Amino acid sequence: MRNALFFALSLFYCLNLTAQTGAPGYDITCWTNGNTASDLESVPVKFARGKVNALTPFELTFSENVPEAAEASIRFAADIWSSYLQSNVPVRVNIDWRDQGDENLLASAGPSTIYRAFAGSIDNDVWYPVALAEAIFGEDLNDTDEADINVVVNSTANWNFDTEGTVPRNRIDLATVALHELGHGLGFLSSIDSTSDTTVSIGFDDRFIIYDLFLETPPGRSLTDSTLFTSPSKELLAAVIERLDFAGENAVRENGGELVPLFAPQTFDVGSSVSHLDERTFRTGTTNALMTPSIANGEAVRDPGPITLGILEDLGWPLRYDISATQPVIAGRLGIYPNPARSSFTLPLEEVLSPSVAVLYAMDGREVRRLDVSRQRVAAQFDVTGLPPGLYTLYVPDGNRAFSARVMVR
Repeated sequence: MRNALFFALSLFYCLNLTAQTGAPGYDITCWTNGNTASDLESVPVKFARGKVNALTPFELTFSENVPEAAEASIRFAADIWSSYLQSNVPVRVNIDWRDQGDENLLASAGPSTIYRAFAGSIDNDVWYPVALAEAIFGEDLNDTDEADINVVVNSTANWNFDTEGTVPRNRIDLATVALHELGHGLGFLSSIDSTSDTTVSIGFDDRFIIYDLFLETPPGRSLTDSTLFTSPSKELLAAVIERLDFAGENAVRENGGELVPLFAPQTFDVGSSVSHLDERTFRTGTTNALMTPSIANGEAVRDPGPITLGILEDLGWPLRYDISATQPVIAGRLGIYPNPARSSFTLPLEEVLSPSVAVLYAMDGREVRRLDVSRQRVAAQFDVTGLPPGLYTLYVPDGNRAFSARVMVR
């Protein structure tokens, strides 16, 4: 999956929406590697349409030339992401279908806009892809008629549209490619770009994108440490064509406590290097193969994989790892106020049939506070004094269901 197309990113301050200078970025582009997946290889499948609870709405807009069968396959991929991500803000995706002039070029995708300096961001100087920024902020940041993610699919590739059976050995599975490309649009991408044959740069407008903050080269040298790596520089290029790892806490946990190897070929591959998992470590047919840089004929992936989910959680995405649970989760109906909260917030309980406990989780999944609400019927006061500012998830079990809500602590 290599980069082929530039796209202009409209950059904004997200609290006051003051326009910023546009910065050049890249779509991440998916290619076939020409190989055929072995009959012995298989990927564990958790997702089955209609058997899991969609948590985040995806609003897909297709150009008029997208075939109906292709629409169904792409919706299937969006439904998978919808079942893992926990955001009340819809993720809007535009999908185009056109001849890319090379049947091996499968699709390209990326965020339409990046944002910084919004409530909940870890640093006002760090950029976030718009879908992720909105999930953290809890509201739309761009106009509601604008896409968060743009996807272009090559109309001439040898596609498989079926999502129910096996993929023919001579075809490319569209649902797998769509699942992969949406992952890039959600935030699985770096800002690293080539500036010449001997140098690369990192950052937009002299600021890093959130994914960049977790990039390390041995022995534990952060690529965003300007005392080690200037941008652009030969030293930075040397770092990204050697061993390169993603060092986020959640991704490392899902990789058995080891740093996560990223795609770092000896020849820098614009738009593909760094923004994918290492294909030698995470091979075709294994659980974490989705976000590697290429796809084989006959390969089908129906799950992001725990390491990809860990990476997205490190970036700030609120999500759940186990979509096989049957307990429905109801988001956005508790009516918490004030939100953002400074010292406490009121938790209305009118809709909770069997109130017992309310649990507050940090963005990294740690439980930070819980409140016994078993004796409350109308509302409860939840104390957040002393908690670090940021975004939290409140979880309120209610018999065979549960409520969840996003809480911003100032």
